[in-house]
Order: sequence, then C-alpha cells, then structure tokens
Amino acid sequence: MQVTSSEALVPNVINNSHHKTIFEIISVLLGICLIGILAQISIPLPWTPVPITGQTFGVALVALSWGRRRALSVLVGYMTLGMAGLPLFALGKSGQLVGPSLGYLVGMVFSSYIVGFMSDKGFTKSLAKTLIAAFCGSIIIFSCGLIGLSFFVPSQTLLAAGLFPFIPGDIAKNLLASIISWKLRKRATF
Repeated sequence: MQVTSSEALVPNVINNSHHKTIFEIISVLLGICLIGILAQISIPLPWTPVPITGQTFGVALVALSWGRRRALSVLVGYMTLGMAGLPLFALGKSGQLVGPSLGYLVGMVFSSYIVGFMSDKGFTKSLAKTLIAAFCGSIIIFSCGLIGLSFFVPSQTLLAAGLFPFIPGDIAKNLLASIISWKLRKRATF
C-alpha cells in the first residue's frame, strides 16, 4: 500500500488501485462531467443575471472527495473545456467567460483548491468539519462572485442580485455535499 499525503476519499482509492493512471484520468473526467451536468440544473431569476445552479453542489462534492490536486484539475479542466466551446456552463453556455458569472466561476476554482486542501488534511473525518470546509468554499465563491458581479449591477442592488437569493440553496447544497462526502469517507477503509 502506497502512503498518500491526502485524507480525501478519491486520492486514497486511486493510491490503493493497481491502475493509478487510468483511475486518475477517470476521476478528473468524472468530476468534469459531474459539474457540467449539475450546471445544467439552472433556475434563472428575473432580477439578476446570475442563475441558481447545481454547479456549487458539484464543486463542494468534488473538492471534499477529490482533494486539492485532483479537484483543482477538475475545475481547470471544466473551465478549459467550457471556454473551448463545450456547453458545460449554466444554461448550456460556453466560450467567452467575461460576464456577470465570471467571478463565481473563478471563485469555484479557488474554492476547489482550498476546500480540497481541507479535505486532504482530514476535514471529512467528521461531519462538522466537513460542513466547515464546504461553507469556507461558499465564502470564497460568493466573495469572488460579488466582485465580478459588481461590474454589471449597481452597488445598491449587488447583494440582492448576487448573494441573498442564493443563501438558502447554498446551505442545502453544502449540507448534501458534506453528508455524501463524509458518509463515503466514513465507509472507505484505508
């Protein structure tokens, strides 16, 4: 058994396999597909250019389970493929990213690394710490998102357009991602 520097689920599964390279590639592709599919779960809101999506659930789940290196690979791959023209972004969009959602997408990349780092350090060993890691990711995504959105909406409506309507769903998505990741990690034997 090879020693790993990560306490996250996916790195340990890969390190305990006989086909590490194949599993590495599959894990990144699965992560990209997961986030791309969840991005299509999208609810446009009439008062904001930013829709409610399943992307942030996917980012939290990937970061908590894949660890920082693989989660970052997933998000960079997702962004690259979306910019190259695959319809991976919310509402089937692709290509040029400059727009109201750019900050959120950039925040997802940073979040994947930080939450993945927390997962590598064992945060998914307890549900409370898993939740803390997931909510840290949300803070990063919303912070970057609001900065980007501030170029597209008036400052007096920024929080109503980019934060407040997303909080209830974000809480639910973080709870679900945390429970799934924590339970999977708890069942794994490594």
